[in-house]
Amino acid sequence: MTDLLRTLDDEPDTPCRVDISAAIAAARKKRRLRRGVAGTSAAVVTVAASAAGFALARPVAAPTPPVIPATAGPSGPAPAPPAITACELSRLPVPDGEPMALVSGADPTGAWIVGRTYPEAGGYQAVIWHDGEVAKVALPGDLEESLRDVNGRGTAVGWSYAAYGPVPYAYHDGEVTRLAEAGEALAINENGRIAGDDGRGRAVVWESAGAAPVTLPVPAGTTTSQARDVDLDGTVAGSLDLDTPYVWRPDGTHGALPMPEIGGTPAAVAQVFRISNGWAVGMASSSTLKDKEKKEASGARERVYAARWNLRTGTAEITGELTHPADAVNAYGWQTGTDADGYAVVVTGEDTIRLPGLGRHDPGGNATIATTISDDGGIVAGQSDDESGTIQAVVWQCR
Repeated sequence: MTDLLRTLDDEPDTPCRVDISAAIAAARKKRRLRRGVAGTSAAVVTVAASAAGFALARPVAAPTPPVIPATAGPSGPAPAPPAITACELSRLPVPDGEPMALVSGADPTGAWIVGRTYPEAGGYQAVIWHDGEVAKVALPGDLEESLRDVNGRGTAVGWSYAAYGPVPYAYHDGEVTRLAEAGEALAINENGRIAGDDGRGRAVVWESAGAAPVTLPVPAGTTTSQARDVDLDGTVAGSLDLDTPYVWRPDGTHGALPMPEIGGTPAAVAQVFRISNGWAVGMASSSTLKDKEKKEASGARERVYAARWNLRTGTAEITGELTHPADAVNAYGWQTGTDADGYAVVVTGEDTIRLPGLGRHDPGGNATIATTISDDGGIVAGQSDDESGTIQAVVWQCR
């Protein structure tokens, strides 16, 4: 963890709440970008830090939020999962021969994929892939832009940065719609419900691209709230104060998820980043920021664990096969992430399947990242360094 944070050399030196999710993503991306297209590293760090996050700190003493009870799940018990044994890699096309691209989201079938490219002239270009074809998406903005998620109807959501901050957008069939108010649109489900934030530390939802945002309720004493993903049934998942995993149900109820145990002791902090069909994944740590500072002063290294929650049973667990929080989860609870040897993997619960990369393997786990996985496990998308060390958008067909 310490090594990851050291790569964030553009972070302030003054004390702050350490956003480790962003640190992990930014460190992994920034290291690759230093080997790729010059001049884009700092901007990618900014994107990672704005799109996801958690911290090893509690800002103030606040009432403990109620733990939300288990339910039958968004769509009842999932059917028996298919068996996959291997995945075949191919590159996704990019417009205009642009040198670098990455994937940030996909719909549950894997037919629609979103991401962005980095044109030779500099800057960013949001793109959307459908059944192997790519199209540019013109998001207005002066500083940067990104599509974050897409549903099975091809409606994508994302944001761009203007001089005054983030602006949320939706895209469908060639048309870009600015969402009401400011903030970042981070996820969309099959019914068009959009989750994100208002740019001021409050979780919000837009019931549709044409609706006004609704601030999600939080317990008294909460300082900030984050909405990171939205499930098929409309359940929104995220965290409170960057340390408590939290969900908001479509019936209006809301509450904290249980803390997973680390070595027999409940985690000190945790967050949810992704949710699918009642399975949620994120991170857990046994240390607060104060504990982390003490450990680093003594030369110890901080560890962040991959965590998974089953909303049907109300249980939480650590995923030992992964060395970082999962990058994606599907309807069966399968996860994508990085194993102890630095390989991108699919963890099915029964097997751990390594994903091939474009170039040489990086033992540090920086060369290949599987960002999405379809509900049937057959399509995984993400990014992989080519032989020159440049990030490319890729897809794996798994059977």
